[in-house]
Amino acid sequence: MTKPHPNPHDTLFKALLEDPGRAAMLLRESLPAALTERMVEEPVPVEGSFVDEALRDSHSDRLFQVRLRDGRTAFVYTLIEHKSWVDPGLPLQLMGYRHRIWTRHAQGHPDRLRHLPPIITLVVYHGARAWDVPTTLTECIDADEGLLALQRDGRYEVKDLTAARPDYAALSTHPLLRAGLAALAWAYVEGLKPEALAQLLRDLPDDHPLTLQILRYIVRVHTMTEDDFKQGMALAKPHLTEAMTMSLAQEWMERGEAKGVEKGIQQGVQQGEAQTLLRLLERKFGPEARARYQPRVEGAAPAELDQWIDRILSAERVEQIFDGDAPLQ
Repeated sequence: MTKPHPNPHDTLFKALLEDPGRAAMLLRESLPAALTERMVEEPVPVEGSFVDEALRDSHSDRLFQVRLRDGRTAFVYTLIEHKSWVDPGLPLQLMGYRHRIWTRHAQGHPDRLRHLPPIITLVVYHGARAWDVPTTLTECIDADEGLLALQRDGRYEVKDLTAARPDYAALSTHPLLRAGLAALAWAYVEGLKPEALAQLLRDLPDDHPLTLQILRYIVRVHTMTEDDFKQGMALAKPHLTEAMTMSLAQEWMERGEAKGVEKGIQQGVQQGEAQTLLRLLERKFGPEARARYQPRVEGAAPAELDQWIDRILSAERVEQIFDGDAPLQ
């Protein structure tokens, strides 16, 4: 039995940020100067996750600690949003994650609660449509200006990869980081062209371990066909096309098996609905009605089956089920 893969978005995002230089580049390119100008060293990753268990399939996070010019430290909390739809509850969730970070920071040191380090939050989003959720918790609160003045700003920054989809170069000035972010940005793009893949591939070193990981991600997550994938490889790295095809053969096979299982489930549901309708026909209108309409039912589309099952409840004549213009009494 094939073992399930870990969340591919999570795996790629964490691999991109494993290198301190890439992590620092992402933060410097995405966060306000008020932080980046104060950073004196590359960010240091802090182990652990703060995402709710129920949201692990749609969120992945990394926490970094950075040293500032004045000797103090700050936390940078990066969260990648995997959902194809924008989650309006994220500002509230981020408040909970900040609370967990500060609580763990102060654990066993009550004096730290009076000197909590700032937490700057970066949300990396690569869903199907552009981000339109407020970036401060205050904007989510329904109150007049007097009461809003009493609320503290819970602002976070967004690196919206959907906005950069048409402009590959805008994703990053770091080639490897740019290629990885592009792979994430294009995850929900239908029919990705070989030329786009080739653009990404040209940024990937032939022998870098992240190269194969990014390509595996594309095979598992993207909708492009194997032929288009090979064309993209041939445009950018013809000398690696054969080797990469062999290296990714297992991924293509598993992707085909997954699609086959999904198709089989859909066909099974459709067949079950057809048999249910035929049984209802026989019970309500007799075996002749079943025999008469069986070929039509078994060849029907799912939408037709749903419509006919709804009609059988009120139909007094069998023709009223299958002929839309036959009036129901």
